[in-house]
Amino acid sequence: MIFKFVVKKLRWLARIPVLPQLFDAGLVIATMLFDRPRLRAMEMFENAVCRKDAIQRRPHRFGGIGFFVGTTEIGHLHGNGLLDLFVGKSFRTDQVRRGRALPHHVFPESGWISFWLESPADIGQALALFETARMYRTTSQLISRVR
Repeated sequence: MIFKFVVKKLRWLARIPVLPQLFDAGLVIATMLFDRPRLRAMEMFENAVCRKDAIQRRPHRFGGIGFFVGTTEIGHLHGNGLLDLFVGKSFRTDQVRRGRALPHHVFPESGWISFWLESPADIGQALALFETARMYRTTSQLISRVR
C-alpha cells in the first residue's frame, strides 16, 4: 500500500524529473520478486496490446508504460499492475456501477478508470476495457478533426 500513500499524500513528488519512473521501477522489481502471477498478467497484457495496429508503447510521464495512438494516450500500466484507461465519464460511471472497473485512483470524478491486473485471468476484462478506451479516444479524435 505504499503506492496508495505516495499517490495520495506525496503527489507533489511526481513533479520531480525522473522520480516517477524510478518509483515505478521499484514497483516492477517488487512485483517481480513477490507476485509472479501479476507480473505474468502485466506481460501478457502488454504483448496483446502492442500487437494491435497503431498502438505505440512509451514510458509514461508518471511512471509505467503508456499506450498511445499517435500523440493520444489510451492508458498506462503501472509497475504494480494498476491499469489506468481514459473512457469518458459516462462509460466510467457505467463500468464502476457494474463493478467492472474502479474510479481512477487519483481523479475519481474524471473520465479515467483503474483496473487491477492480478493474474492472467484478468487479461480478457483488461483487453475489453482497453479496446473501449481505444475506440473512445480515436473516435473522439476523429470527430474533433472533422469539426
